[in-house]
Amino acid sequence: MKINAKEYLKEFAESQPDWLKFLIYEVIESNGNISDDKKQEVYCNLTNGSTLTINEPNINDNNSSEEVRIISLEHNEGVNALKQSQTIKFHNDVTILYGLNGAGKSSYFKVLNEIVGGNQKKKVSSNIYLDNPITIDVNISFKEKNKSIQTINWNGNTRSLDILNKCKVFDSSYLNGLLETRKADSTLIQPLGLNLFSSLVVLIDKFKRQLNDNANKKRLEKPTLELKYFQNEIKTSFENNQISDSIKTQIENLFDFTAESTDNLIKVKKEIEDLKQINIQDKIKLKQSDKSDIESIKTYIENTHKKLSEFRGNIKIELESITKHKEANELAKKQFEILSTIPNSDNSEWKEFIKSGEKYTSKVEDSDKVCIYCRQTLRDDNATGLIRAYGNYLKDESEQKLNNSIKSINQLKKNIEAFSTSLIIKKNIQDILEKNKLEGDNESFYSVIIKTNTQFTIEREKLIEQIKIGNFKPENDLPTIEIITSKLNSISVSIKKEIDTLSDDNTKKVSRIEKLETSLKKLQENESISKQKENVKKWFEADILENKIRKKASKINTRSITELSKQAHSQLLTETLKESFKEELSFLGYNNLKVKIENAQGGKGTSSTKLMLSKSNDIKTILSEGEQKAVVLALFIAEAKIQKSKNPIILDDPVNSLDHRIAGKFAQRLLNLENQVILFNHNRLFLDAFETSKENHICKTIDSDCNKSKGKHIRVYQVNSEGQNIKGVLRNYKSNKAKEHLSEIKRLLQNSPFEEEMKTASLLRKTVECVIDEVVFNNQLPTKYSNKNSRIAWAELRKLKNDNETIDKLENIHGRASGGEMHNGTENNENPIELEEFTTMVSVIENIMN
Repeated sequence: MKINAKEYLKEFAESQPDWLKFLIYEVIESNGNISDDKKQEVYCNLTNGSTLTINEPNINDNNSSEEVRIISLEHNEGVNALKQSQTIKFHNDVTILYGLNGAGKSSYFKVLNEIVGGNQKKKVSSNIYLDNPITIDVNISFKEKNKSIQTINWNGNTRSLDILNKCKVFDSSYLNGLLETRKADSTLIQPLGLNLFSSLVVLIDKFKRQLNDNANKKRLEKPTLELKYFQNEIKTSFENNQISDSIKTQIENLFDFTAESTDNLIKVKKEIEDLKQINIQDKIKLKQSDKSDIESIKTYIENTHKKLSEFRGNIKIELESITKHKEANELAKKQFEILSTIPNSDNSEWKEFIKSGEKYTSKVEDSDKVCIYCRQTLRDDNATGLIRAYGNYLKDESEQKLNNSIKSINQLKKNIEAFSTSLIIKKNIQDILEKNKLEGDNESFYSVIIKTNTQFTIEREKLIEQIKIGNFKPENDLPTIEIITSKLNSISVSIKKEIDTLSDDNTKKVSRIEKLETSLKKLQENESISKQKENVKKWFEADILENKIRKKASKINTRSITELSKQAHSQLLTETLKESFKEELSFLGYNNLKVKIENAQGGKGTSSTKLMLSKSNDIKTILSEGEQKAVVLALFIAEAKIQKSKNPIILDDPVNSLDHRIAGKFAQRLLNLENQVILFNHNRLFLDAFETSKENHICKTIDSDCNKSKGKHIRVYQVNSEGQNIKGVLRNYKSNKAKEHLSEIKRLLQNSPFEEEMKTASLLRKTVECVIDEVVFNNQLPTKYSNKNSRIAWAELRKLKNDNETIDKLENIHGRASGGEMHNGTENNENPIELEEFTTMVSVIENIMN
């Protein structure tokens, strides 16, 4: 079963293309903090197929249940600034390398980190201060349970040695991507390397964006082409940046434009120009207008002849009707002769008078006795007869019919007067008509038409006159028009034939122009492409590169990484991890932090399964820097617990940002583990937490086994610097006493010739500093730095030795050692410390100590 996301990623990488395999391996080795150089290597492979040197990470083999213990690390030579021939002997319980920043302990950590395959790859440099750098030469000794000790030489070219990669390493890189603030009240935690999935997705997406950006740049590098004369398919292909192989072949076939093609282009242009100057269409329009005018004349003659014939017949009918109705009306009047005695009885006023009286008669009852007009009594039969004659007269229809006939003849007269016999013939039509003659007639056809129309006009006037006189007597028949209309029809047909001929000519012309224009387009396209030949080639070259890059970008996706992430999250984020994490937080004093596994919205490279951390007492406050560090340390230990590993745990300055209370609890937590613990530390308070552990002890020796049986053995190395290029000098922390330093100085002073001025000066400074602690301060710590086992010793405070003479002597020695040999400068060059002066300073210090 896999216990870390790195194992999922390594297995996944095996079936991936080289660039992704390389990227995954580098993400594993760098804990997601891949260098820009490595990113560039990946990108170069994606863009130009450059070779990648793929180094498969050596991840812990979980199938091996054998525990391992690191025995020793021996630096023979080669590591930058580390002193040669230095050996660290690791105890099976706890080993601490303590020293100030810059003392060289980080170099030891980097070496050990690379040998065991730590969380993030560290660069271990050779000694840059040597003219000819020496190859790194380090021996690592270790032992598997129930097996013999193995020693392997390491030259700095490999990392994560077999068996030793079971070690679990903590350093600042462990925090990379581990914590992510989601809200003001919660923090997302991605333990066991799960953060590498999202880191990997971010990198992959970045590479995809870079490829697409590069492809866009390649597109911008394409020369600008003049597409005016390109056919639509080719033009569209260029505009859409999608040139198929067939289109490309078509274009390449048009790269050359011969002299013959040039001549053809000129000829085609000339012929098209000449054809377009021949305006057949206008001729057709003119002929169609002529034909229409001829037909209009024909229609006019036919209609006029017909209308005049109708007028003739109507006049005859109406005049006969008037005559008939007049006779009937006269006859009726004779029947009412009594009315003749009334003067002017034949006018309209009298008739209206009679009509009004008749209407009034129907409204009175005594109309037969009283005159309806004067209301006088009718006295005799003559008066009564006259009244009756009025009524009968009005009932007679002959009068009405006569009136109607008169109205009709008047209306007919108006119609004839309104009817026009004006014929307007255009000049061009007149010319056509004059060129034609009727068969057997020398007179022009135009004259015949004019004469005929004149006859129509005369006939119209005669008809009006005859209506006026009321007598219809036609002198002759209307002119015959059949010959005229037949001739006009013949002329129209002739014009139609001319139109048809012109239409055929125009169709041929249009067809020819279309054919020529097609040829012209091809020739112009050929000419345009040939002139732009070099730019088109450059365009094709850039297009090939663009498409190549886009094709690679299209194949890049993160779906499989995201799916793998979901699987890893669901299998690694267990209740066991959560409970173990809660226990570790509680041990460090963070009971106010709640841990839960929940489902949340997942994104690229992440999963819907989340490990969340929140505060129970103040949900609006996010984790402080110290709390974040404590959370990470708790998680580190929790991971080790659930992995059920008792293999070595290596930590580099784990308690930065922690107060001494939490640091003390973490020290106690490390001492409670069954694992071999190797600690690199520069924090004095953290070291005090180990020194003051009642259950355990600091070993007095670092070169041999300790004979104490109290609790765990804690072996502490003091890591010192003896100059810019001499660091990592190891000594027993317990031997950091003035007496021990003086013994070493005396030993060096006995050498002949004396050549250890630098080392002697360094030891002399340390001796002075130890004398200040041991004699001046009488080994008393300031109370703010005290711990439970180093509270105020009042009796010892009274023995402090801070007289001015002692302080002055120590100051002079410290200053002389610092200026005379420790640093370059005038004092070092002009006034170096001689053997005798060193001996004198040693005596002064011994007197102070005694």
